[in-house]
Amino acid sequence: MQIPSQFKLFHQTWHIRLCQPMEIGDDLGQTRPDLFEIVLNPNQSAESMLHTLTHELIHAIETKLKLDMTENQVDLIALGLLDLFRSNPNMLTLLGPQPQLDSPAEEPDND
Repeated sequence: MQIPSQFKLFHQTWHIRLCQPMEIGDDLGQTRPDLFEIVLNPNQSAESMLHTLTHELIHAIETKLKLDMTENQVDLIALGLLDLFRSNPNMLTLLGPQPQLDSPAEEPDND
């Protein structure tokens, strides 16, 4: 899995990096909003890494928006987003720079 080294969020560039041993203790990942950084523990499976990255991205959003979410709330949103986009990969195309929206099929007027 190729993890990007940076991303933009609300016009700010954040960095993503793998941590050094024991840098984040037993955590799988950390979001450091003061440094605009997400740090990931490299000692996890690809599936766990994807979940951890999604979890930390949600932390970046919720911190920036001052939502004060709990770890459980962040984790459940991460699980939900991963399932949504895996079950409906076409949804991701809507998030591109110029989404192509098809009009929904017209429903017959039964009045």
